[in-house]
Amino acid sequence: MFEKPEMEKPEVQVDTPIDLRPDLSIYGIDEVDKGICEDTFENRAALRRARLNWIAVYALNGVPTGHIQALSAEMQSQQRLLSLDEKRAILDDPNDKNSDYLYGFDLLAEAAGDLVAPPWVIGATRQWAKWQNQNELERGRRKEPLLPTRCKAIKEDGIRCQLWNNGRIADEGLCRVHLGSLRQKPTDSVERARQRLTQAAPAAVDVLEQLLESAESEPVKLKAATEILDRAGVRAGFDLNTEITIDVRPAASIIAERLGRLAEGAKAVEDKLNLKPEIIIEAEVVEDGKPE
Repeated sequence: MFEKPEMEKPEVQVDTPIDLRPDLSIYGIDEVDKGICEDTFENRAALRRARLNWIAVYALNGVPTGHIQALSAEMQSQQRLLSLDEKRAILDDPNDKNSDYLYGFDLLAEAAGDLVAPPWVIGATRQWAKWQNQNELERGRRKEPLLPTRCKAIKEDGIRCQLWNNGRIADEGLCRVHLGSLRQKPTDSVERARQRLTQAAPAAVDVLEQLLESAESEPVKLKAATEILDRAGVRAGFDLNTEITIDVRPAASIIAERLGRLAEGAKAVEDKLNLKPEIIIEAEVVEDGKPE
């Protein structure tokens, strides 16, 4: 019987210095080597919670090893600086890591531009240069092509984004990545919150109506009545006109109609709670006794 020879484990290729790799044991991850772990869903989730990125680890022969290497913030900054060294030829100021890229005719004149800049940037720049070289009559027949430039976003480590924006004025000089994250932050969150409040409005009216009808405490009833009157627009003698003449009734109109109906009952409850006892001006004392 011939025994099958054991498969030799592929030699892993990791160029990152071991001192820069993060200690994954503090995040509850079993390490294969410092900063390296198995590529599993659980390990990726733990790295995501720790706000660490990762890259796949390959062997010297280019075969995937099934491991991933975690990237700390320092490692990512170091990688960006190394990437900037490769782009030094197209930096307007080679000594400034946040310098603008060469663009327009300057980018086309740079010999290394075709190797460093993305192909779509070179193509768009050539289209812009072709339009510029046309006479005034020909240029007036078509819109000026967009001219890509470097993204204006600054990352947390102070290094400017190395991607390109497409030159649209509406994008405000941001690349597609930062433009997408910007659109998802403030305005969409506020709009989602406003929609949730609108959806919760009918339930809020139900609560006020229930308190008005079944609350045992008179101050609670008075407060519910006051809130209903306030939301219905009845303040200091002003009346609410809820006439609606549309065919399709939106939720806002239904809520307004309900508040209008509740306003009358709330007003009556408020009047009853604010009634003062009558003052007896003159009375005759009648003795309780047998009739004569």
